[in-house]
Amino acid sequence: MLLTAKFLLLVVLLILLLRWKVDLSLAVLLITLLTIALFRVNLLKAGRSAWEGIRDRETLELFLIIVLVQFVGAVQKSRRMYDRLIDSLNTMIRDKRLVAIVSPAIIGFLPMPGGALLSAPLVQVSTDRMKLKPAFNAFLNFWFRHDWELIWPLYAGLLLFQNMSRIPMRHIILFQLPFSLLHIAMGLVVSFLYFRRHGIRREHPGPSNGFHATARDFFAGTWPILAVILLYFVKVPPLLPLPLHWALLLVAAALSIWKKVAPREIGTIVFGRTTIRSLLVIAAVIVFQRVLQVSSAFDTLKTMDISLGLLVAFIFLVSFTVAFLTGVNTAYIAIAFPVLLPLIQNLPNYFYLSLYIYVVGFAGILVSPLHLCLVLTNEYFGASLLDVYRYMAVPIFIMIALATGLALVL
Repeated sequence: MLLTAKFLLLVVLLILLLRWKVDLSLAVLLITLLTIALFRVNLLKAGRSAWEGIRDRETLELFLIIVLVQFVGAVQKSRRMYDRLIDSLNTMIRDKRLVAIVSPAIIGFLPMPGGALLSAPLVQVSTDRMKLKPAFNAFLNFWFRHDWELIWPLYAGLLLFQNMSRIPMRHIILFQLPFSLLHIAMGLVVSFLYFRRHGIRREHPGPSNGFHATARDFFAGTWPILAVILLYFVKVPPLLPLPLHWALLLVAAALSIWKKVAPREIGTIVFGRTTIRSLLVIAAVIVFQRVLQVSSAFDTLKTMDISLGLLVAFIFLVSFTVAFLTGVNTAYIAIAFPVLLPLIQNLPNYFYLSLYIYVVGFAGILVSPLHLCLVLTNEYFGASLLDVYRYMAVPIFIMIALATGLALVL
């Protein structure tokens, strides 16, 4: 009971700080200090763990990835490459409302931190004449960007979960496919209800440019993304695949040469306010994750013996809360699953309870104010987090309710 109260205090304080418009990186830092006080974490131990997290090679690569993603996105936008992609999608889809939905879904196949920055300009270009609310633009970009995270086996979180649970990937995908389809369907319902309510009808993009022109525009707008996918995912030993940061670095260099990006413009993007803020937020989140990991928050949970109903409620509390507090898929799996594993590993419904951990954690990730894609999307469109929540609330509630029902029945 005391543990629950402590977690609720962290959640409530974080929400209040954001509502009071405290900078996100500062808000996370304050929550981290409160975590140290609540769980009596040794300051030296917390500091050492936080520093190790910041200087960790994967963290430094993450920083580089964020900078490169923002650079590639900014150059594509300034050179109007996204306009050509939108033109090709308009020709193929013939409805700008659907173009705004399909664009982030396409980018969603490329699992990279801050990938929402690549799709945000596409959504903005395709909805410019619709005069959508900033929060709804942010919803479109964020929601459909995450269509595939439950089933696309290239996402690090899904790979980590499969490794820890020892459940075959094929079984995980088959079970979670309905939730992925539900995610898409609920997003479409919310979107078209909004379009109908605001009188936004199908906007015909005009005459077709023909197959060759359409293919040329599509490639012109997507070749940096396609190149990253090729370099990062295609296996051609000993050259490929490359680590993601190297793939992005090569693409960024090629894009700079091809589009004649001046050194001054490179510096403006790399050291710009948006890039610095994003890096500060990431650093603050990593520090918080490290402090949470070395705290005693979960020590008393591993010996609990409870009924199925209470177990499902407890799984929800731990998985959803940790996901909400970290905002990173791999982080909540790395923290929550080892804590909950001793409670479920010998149960006959281990398979369903394990996947319940993943699904409700995914729901927690979607509403986490620390979720990098959500943060970057809101900053890009100038949207309020609470306004975006209004569009996500019902779909996420339905997803959680269905997952919980299945966990109790199966």
